[in-house]
Amino acid sequence: MRLSVGGVDRTFSPEALVVIGYAGRDRAAVEHHIDELAALGVPRPSSIPLFMVFPPRLVSQAPSIEVAGSHTSGEAEIVVVVDGDEVFVTVGSDHTDRALEEVDIVASKAVCPKPVAASGWTADAVGDRWEDLSLRSRIDGDVLYQDGSAAANLHPLELVAAIPWAARPPGCFVAFTGTVPVIGDIRPSAGFRAELDGPGLPPIELSYRAETVPELAV
Repeated sequence: MRLSVGGVDRTFSPEALVVIGYAGRDRAAVEHHIDELAALGVPRPSSIPLFMVFPPRLVSQAPSIEVAGSHTSGEAEIVVVVDGDEVFVTVGSDHTDRALEEVDIVASKAVCPKPVAASGWTADAVGDRWEDLSLRSRIDGDVLYQDGSAAANLHPLELVAAIPWAARPPGCFVAFTGTVPVIGDIRPSAGFRAELDGPGLPPIELSYRAETVPELAV
């Protein structure tokens, strides 16, 4: 995995990928969202926030990913890359199988690659401006799909510090730290674009396509 940080290319070898769900700051709003999902058949998470760990091979920086079926979709997230004592920030997409999500939340995440941008910031460059960061995504060309503030979620570094590792944390890992609501219904799109920006910081952009593998006749 590579990130261009301040014009310098950095290479990382993550040992784990952590996806953190239900990371909203307003617990009542999180519970309301869980109730909404339950009405659609999505089971209640085992913990709030929900920490899910996956193999690092799911992290993708390719211009396209391959998915099975037409029921997957992306969602923009702030991504934190921890490498020893160094911490970096970028944007990614927690691409998810929405049909499988109704049966098993963790499995719905595990079957899809997780696209990550090729540029980032140091956590020190963000400083005390975490709540001023903005997340946006667009689908179907230029349709605004998400537009929200990081202030709606728990602090990304606090979430990373709270990951319940069974042993000491790996030397390098990637963490997806929460998304913002979609505008309208959750829906698939062949193209997905995400952007993370903040005051005084160069915007970070991610763009990829989701290619569906050929399906069988039934």
